[in-house]
Amino acid sequence: MAQSLRTLNFKDLIRKTSFKLAMNIYIAAILFNLYYIYISIQNSLTASCYLILLPLIGFSVSVYAFVVKRNYIVGPYIVFVLLGSATLGLTYLEGIMSGYYWFQFGLLFCLPYVIRREVYFKKHTNNLYAIILTFLLLTFLVSPMYSEYYPDLTKEQIHFRFMLNSAVNFGVMMVISLQALGYNKSVINKISFDKENAESEKDRRTMVLSNLGHELRTQINSINGVTQLILDNESEEANNKKYFEILDHCNNNMLLLVNDMLDIHKIESGLFELAYEPKLLYKFLTKITIPFINKAEEKNLELHSYIDPKLKDLVVDIDDKRLAQVIYNLISNAIKFTDQGSITFSAQVINSNNDQVEIQFMVIDTGIGIAPENLHKVFESFQQIKNEKNPVYGGTGLGLSISQSIIKAMGSEIQVESILHKGTRFQFPLSLKREALTAIKEKVEAPINEAFLLKMNILLVEDNMVSMMYAKKLLEKHVLKINEATNGIEAIEILKENKDINLVLLDLEMPKMDGFMAIEHIKKLRPNVSVVAFTANIPSAEFVAKLERLGFDDILSKPFSKQDLFAVLRNYSKEAIS
Repeated sequence: MAQSLRTLNFKDLIRKTSFKLAMNIYIAAILFNLYYIYISIQNSLTASCYLILLPLIGFSVSVYAFVVKRNYIVGPYIVFVLLGSATLGLTYLEGIMSGYYWFQFGLLFCLPYVIRREVYFKKHTNNLYAIILTFLLLTFLVSPMYSEYYPDLTKEQIHFRFMLNSAVNFGVMMVISLQALGYNKSVINKISFDKENAESEKDRRTMVLSNLGHELRTQINSINGVTQLILDNESEEANNKKYFEILDHCNNNMLLLVNDMLDIHKIESGLFELAYEPKLLYKFLTKITIPFINKAEEKNLELHSYIDPKLKDLVVDIDDKRLAQVIYNLISNAIKFTDQGSITFSAQVINSNNDQVEIQFMVIDTGIGIAPENLHKVFESFQQIKNEKNPVYGGTGLGLSISQSIIKAMGSEIQVESILHKGTRFQFPLSLKREALTAIKEKVEAPINEAFLLKMNILLVEDNMVSMMYAKKLLEKHVLKINEATNGIEAIEILKENKDINLVLLDLEMPKMDGFMAIEHIKKLRPNVSVVAFTANIPSAEFVAKLERLGFDDILSKPFSKQDLFAVLRNYSKEAIS
């Protein structure tokens, strides 16, 4: 407190509303007391004149302490003590009905309000209240109702004093009330302004993070493209292949981290959504542990999977990609934190009827476990499990937080039970809507024949040269002709000159004219040409709907594989030569 007062700048202080208000009260009180001295001299009340000098001295000393000595604490104490003493003395001399004690109520209402709005005086507020209440109590204990000291003081004079004191104090309190209302209104306006600024800042941060994610995914796509080209080249030496396989593994992990970052951003921004589709759950779940077999074997762990046979031929509405993301996170964590023993994944039907099925999903490990005091932290963003021997296990600490958000969006919640050094169990039930078997639309993709040829002329519109090189390398042996453009303007000109182009692969983020603007011109120029959006964004339902409204026929999300690219192309190829 003392240090804060020493560093308080007087020029800053005098600009504060509370300081100006306190000064106005001081000035009003001085003027009123001068008038009180005048009427006391007129009525020959000499003792009252001397007592009124006390608050005048107090106000003067307080202002001197404020302005000259820069002491912002001693002033209020001097005023309260001297004005309290004057009130006590005057009320004793002139009687309670003279009303001078109103100053105590004025102080009680006004000055502490002014003082407590300043952080420098907060701890002194209770002391000032105590001074006021003490003098007020003494005033009523020792003072007569009417004056016994001045025998010539008439009731009319006393009532005049009462009305005068009442009017002055009422006026001061009214001014304080209006000031308080004005201050509160300004606070509300500031809160509203800050809220609007915060929302604007949030929108800016959303845009920045979205752009950052887009740029990162674009660069990852470039790394992925070059790596795949090298890995597909059988002439490379075996040792070099190992290095590029490591690079490919790191690239995939980096993509997962970027996707986690974008997912947590969507969750915190309220933009997270699920895409439900009818799925055969049994077939999907029986394959879900396959990607983790090698990881488990590397640590000599047993990886078990139990899928309830009752799930066979059962079609449910589910966002299978998000459910897989949750299960992958749980199994991956289980392997990471288990050094010996086993990991078990199970999906068991616990209730079923014609409309719904309830399934209990569970991942159990025999790993390091979680201390009881840390159980509540496991689903918090950026929290990582630590133990004494291995304090850090890597990762961002986002996986479980995202998983919990996904399961909550599905109407359930992940529960965790753990015993330190013995293992952990994550489980969650899901109630899923049943669908008829005919509702399922299985995509049957033919295996890629490296010698196939699509009778297509393609326009590849991409400003990133590495992405262009990767896509062109994949396409050059399998289509009739490839045209290249680096922005929407070039693409339109090429379409005007080449009437044989069947399909346009159009990047969305480009200089001069981006894909969002170019699609309108392309569809006006060539309504029947198929246009596939190239994007580094993670497609949401809203984003896909926007692309459909603009006229895009399909979407290819970066980074993409050879299989992803040709799966799209085959949808728009009228004829293929194998």
